[in-house]
Amino acid sequence: MFNLKGIGLLAVAIISLSSAVRAEEPKSAAPAVSPTAPEQSTATAPPVGQAASPEELKAALQERVERYWAARQARDVRTLYELESAARPGGWLKLEQAMSLQGLPVRKVKIEEVRIEGEKGITRVSAEVMIGTMGWMRQAIEDPWVLLDGQWYHETFR
Repeated sequence: MFNLKGIGLLAVAIISLSSAVRAEEPKSAAPAVSPTAPEQSTATAPPVGQAASPEELKAALQERVERYWAARQARDVRTLYELESAARPGGWLKLEQAMSLQGLPVRKVKIEEVRIEGEKGITRVSAEVMIGTMGWMRQAIEDPWVLLDGQWYHETFR
C-alpha cells in the first residue's frame, strides 16, 4: 500500500523546489518578441485623460497610412487585416475574409495628403493599379480612416 503521508511530503517538497527555481530565474530587460510577430506601431495614444495634440494625431495617422499602403503593395493580408476598423473585437470582418482586402495589385504608392476632421482621417493616395489587360494605370483615391480608442484604423466598408 502507498504511504500517503510520504507522498504528501514529497509533493510539498517538489512544489517548494519548483517555486524556488522560478524565483531565481533572471528577469529579462525586455519581453521576448517572436520574429514572426507583426510590426507594431510606434505611434501610441496618449495616457488616459490627456488629449493628443493635432500634430500627434496627424503623425500617428500618417504612420498608419504608410504602413497600410506598404502592406497593400506587398500583399500582406495579415497587416491589412490588423489595420481595418471592422477587424477589431466585435467587428464583422474575420481573418478568413481578409483576402478580399488585397484589392487589385498596386505599386508606386504616393500619399499626397493627410488631413483630420474630428475623429475621421481623410487621405489622398495615388498609385499605379494593375487593371486586367489594360496594365498599370495611375489612379488617385480618397481613403477614409477612423479614430477608435486612440488609434487610427482604415475604415472598412462591406
